[in-house]
Amino acid sequence: MEDRELIYSILFDCFENKAFSNLAFSGKNADDFVRASVYGTLTYAYSEDYIIKSVSGRDPSSLDPQVRTILRFGIWQILYSEKVPDYAAVNTSVELAAAHAPRAKSLVNAVLHKVCDLTPEQRDLGSSKNVEAAYSLKPEIYGVIKKSYGKDRAPSIARALLSPSPLAIRVNTLKTDKKSLASELEAEGFGVSEASFADDALILKPTSSSPSIEKSETFTDGKFMVQGEAAQLASLAAQPAPGMKILDCCAAPGGKSAHMAALSGDKADILALDINASRTELIRQNAQRLGVKCIRTGVADSSVYDDDKDFDLVLCDAPCSGLGIMGGKPDIRLTITYERIAEITLKQEQILDNVSRLVKKGGVLVYSTCTINRGENEEQVMKFMERHPDFEPEAFDNILPDRLKSSHVNGMLTLLPDEDGCEGFFISRLRRKNG
Repeated sequence: MEDRELIYSILFDCFENKAFSNLAFSGKNADDFVRASVYGTLTYAYSEDYIIKSVSGRDPSSLDPQVRTILRFGIWQILYSEKVPDYAAVNTSVELAAAHAPRAKSLVNAVLHKVCDLTPEQRDLGSSKNVEAAYSLKPEIYGVIKKSYGKDRAPSIARALLSPSPLAIRVNTLKTDKKSLASELEAEGFGVSEASFADDALILKPTSSSPSIEKSETFTDGKFMVQGEAAQLASLAAQPAPGMKILDCCAAPGGKSAHMAALSGDKADILALDINASRTELIRQNAQRLGVKCIRTGVADSSVYDDDKDFDLVLCDAPCSGLGIMGGKPDIRLTITYERIAEITLKQEQILDNVSRLVKKGGVLVYSTCTINRGENEEQVMKFMERHPDFEPEAFDNILPDRLKSSHVNGMLTLLPDEDGCEGFFISRLRRKNG
């Protein structure tokens, strides 16, 4: 029960206190089962609530918070975990209820036994008429995906977002090369394989014999950065070069700034900004670990930031809804709403309008997000160009592998988890006219 007590405490913190799961793990000795249980239960929360209501007739919001958490975890074990027998899921959930909600022991026992009695067809929510429950997405969020890609394509994308993308890292070419790093990582016990398309990327698989990534010698020596393949393409699309004045206006934790530094041979002048001082410190720490010297940091709100410089290149990896990374960050499923997306879209607009002033004539603005919502992506860029006719799209398919070239349209690229084997991501490259 020790593991399950830890899982319960983390889940309760995430569900009821809105804690971020990655931070909730901090300082806790969580093994693979604990992490899989937490991320799995968070991922399938909407589906779990659908099952609770279906078998008990009670809306989960009417239950005590402790009971909600225990039932969600129990249902995840029964329906989605391949390692936990049904009887064990029920018995340990009742024990959790005895410790945290003793008056609800009978309720927990009854509900979970009903879940165990569901037929294979009833357990398969994909065969139900409730498509949102099948993919564990609020109707309003599934609606965003359906509006963006159509009702025929949406299920494939939503299904892919139930699982995290492969763990990608970027080789720090200022310190090592891909072949050497792969050998060192394998010597540390990691599984290592080639990435799908990014030249400086590797796919990393921690094993029982490998250290945690943060304690890996190759990591502490600054030989790699944990960074998704799609995110690496944003820096490549920017095409930084030695001597360039570069603004990374929403930079934390600094992965793209550091990548641009490496691509320029550490010979660009990069100003990395973030609105949060503690996150700006992460940029500085990562730059120091990676041995990057050309990055300066600053704390600023990019929607109002001003500078007396004209920049050759501005990279705006904007705040977004994060729908493209829900597979690895299931908290997003709990917190994102249509209203929140509307607020974020307005903030993106304000940031783009402001930082575009800082791009010199003939310079480049790269806009990227980790969402798959066209309203934050293609539509945002098109509206920006309507407001700013001095910017025009510029192709960057020359830096793309053949398999991605067909996804590049009019200076814009959308990567989708079901087709591209990576996080959902969007990149646009715009050039300011000289006239």
